[in-house]
Amino acid sequence: MSSRVLERPRQARRRTAHDIVPTAELFETGFVRNLFNQLAPNYHWHEQMACGLTNRWRREAVDLLPALPPASVVIDLMSGGGEMWPALRQRLGPAAQVHAVDFAPAMLAQARARQQQAAQYARTTLHHADALTCPLPDEAADALVCGFGLKTLAATDFEPLARETRRLLRPGGSFVLLELTLPRHGWRRAAFMRYLRLVLPLIAWLSRGRAALHRYLPFYAHSFANLDAVEGAFHVAGFEQVRQVPLLLGCATALVGRKPEELVGQGLDFGVSE
Repeated sequence: MSSRVLERPRQARRRTAHDIVPTAELFETGFVRNLFNQLAPNYHWHEQMACGLTNRWRREAVDLLPALPPASVVIDLMSGGGEMWPALRQRLGPAAQVHAVDFAPAMLAQARARQQQAAQYARTTLHHADALTCPLPDEAADALVCGFGLKTLAATDFEPLARETRRLLRPGGSFVLLELTLPRHGWRRAAFMRYLRLVLPLIAWLSRGRAALHRYLPFYAHSFANLDAVEGAFHVAGFEQVRQVPLLLGCATALVGRKPEELVGQGLDFGVSE
């Protein structure tokens, strides 16, 4: 896949997110993988850009999971550098098995370094794979989480993601998908938009080299807007109790739901996604 947007001259790369033309190329697998490979050494910048809120939102999202047995299995899709793991371990304890899936080798390298630095992550297995085609078997997990990865998916990927989530979860298993969103109405939306317009140029100006690529992340968030289309895909896939949970007045949203306990006779094909 082409990555020529990432190879533009330094002067062109210093533009803000509002100058980026939303072409299909920005959602191509190769482009997104290359972007996150280059972001990996400085990915912690996103925490500063969000004023320290992203880790809080991760904890709040994980807390939406139902009670799970101590030896439960959880899949962390689009796991990045393992930023979701502290919240998962605090919620699930040390006995749970976590399978972290990401398609960017440099992000997985960051995750491996995190794993080696703390014994609490010993029961974590890394998988170099696309979130839409996991190497894990059917009904492998009691729960599935995803933190801030949805925005880089094309709209045509939402239904494959829902089918893959359905395949991976055991009957009765739950999912929580967390993403940045735009508040829907009023002063909250206006304030968030103003933050993007004021802070992003400053970040781009202060950044040098690869760190400047962080301007793409709010662009994806701006183009993503909300989880309505993702919610619709999970309804189509046959999940129940699907709902959106706004966090901090809608600046982030968690989509939660559950795979039905009884699948027989519902007229749904719960085989491996195509």
